[in-house]
Amino acid sequence: MDRILLVEDNKVVSKTIEHHLIIHGFKVDCVFNAEDGLVEVNKHKYTAIVLDLNLPKMSGYSFIQILRKKSDIPIIINTAHASVKSRVKLINVGASDFIEKSMHPDEIVESIKIILEDRNKMKDKNKTFEFKDIVIDFTSRTVKKNDKTIDLTLKEIDILKTLLDNPNRAFSKKQIYLVVWGEEYSEFVDNTINVHIKRLRNKIEETPKKPEIIETVYAYGYRLGESVVDMLQKRIEQ
Repeated sequence: MDRILLVEDNKVVSKTIEHHLIIHGFKVDCVFNAEDGLVEVNKHKYTAIVLDLNLPKMSGYSFIQILRKKSDIPIIINTAHASVKSRVKLINVGASDFIEKSMHPDEIVESIKIILEDRNKMKDKNKTFEFKDIVIDFTSRTVKKNDKTIDLTLKEIDILKTLLDNPNRAFSKKQIYLVVWGEEYSEFVDNTINVHIKRLRNKIEETPKKPEIIETVYAYGYRLGESVVDMLQKRIEQ
């Protein structure tokens, strides 16, 4: 059963959303502040998080920033108001969707279902990756370029798979290191990411100095190139 974490300080709103999620077959854990939400994330495996922005003490924005250092759980923002500027900011730090509090709770259910459906489709379709002359089979962990087998290290494959499973998200170096290496990032390992990305580009990019598959996000990290994202989106829609 899919398990949802609901972080909402208004107990009436929390109860209403919880009721609708349960009716639609979800198991729900409710907390009333961001601090308790972070505790629960460390204790359980969640399918998605429904998050209020205006929480006591720690804000919903800070919650997302902390959570994204260690997890890519889909986060749906449930808020009474969010300007375009704040939405862009939240998307950049890892929010998945927005629902106005004035909307019916079933809108949250529908958002969760759509996000999970897209994510599952992406993971199924990304068992293999084909782009121009590159073919990667993530099941057998084999890579071919121009029909010739090339060697990628396990870490290089894991970096690429992480980006492919999250095509609309930019990853900081810290996030990549945490996801792929499973360890806390420090300035001493900063060059580790740079070296792995450079080697990966040299192996899979048609023109490594003008990469199409793995783009650099200035002063932040890396993301998939626009042409690759467009290709993956078309695969989802097929």
